[in-house]
Amino acid sequence: MKQNIGLFFGTFDPLHNGHIAIAKYFLNELLLDQIWFVITPLSPFKLVNKVSDYYSRFRIIENYCKKNKKIICSDVEFNLKPPYNTSETLKFLVKEYPNKEFKIILGEDNLNTLHLWSDYERILNHKICVYPRISETNEKSKLLSHPNVNLYDAPIMKISSTLIRDRIKNNISISNLVPKEIEEMLITSKNQN
Repeated sequence: MKQNIGLFFGTFDPLHNGHIAIAKYFLNELLLDQIWFVITPLSPFKLVNKVSDYYSRFRIIENYCKKNKKIICSDVEFNLKPPYNTSETLKFLVKEYPNKEFKIILGEDNLNTLHLWSDYERILNHKICVYPRISETNEKSKLLSHPNVNLYDAPIMKISSTLIRDRIKNNISISNLVPKEIEEMLITSKNQN
């Protein structure tokens, strides 16, 4: 029987309590064997100078995942060539792990732009498990009616990585926004720069 794996893609700059709450929700809701945080070195939609060093992000997330057997820190995109398109990563993972069935964990905001992604039809060959996001518009994606797309009643993320980075820069506490071990590593990292 194939292992049931959730893939949660992101820059995770940094990984925060919102990401973790969503991961835990889908682990339980979908009865996943594991959920993988697939760390994107650089999203095709983000500016290079706006994202923290990949190795730092990987080290911080890997440290968190060590104590969570079902939450895995994946460096798969680090071994692929840019641009880091989700469709190419999926193609690689399906070939590399034929004994695993992958489900994609995706924010509703990303679903709204999925049709703009490279080879997005390949992504739609997998089950897409969508969590709600607070949005500026109330527009719903046409892809919500796709047979492989399901919207779940997951917790709404009221935390953003941008907020956390701003608070660190301004010496404001982030203790209620990230796990303790991540907070310690982020503060140590800031003090070394």
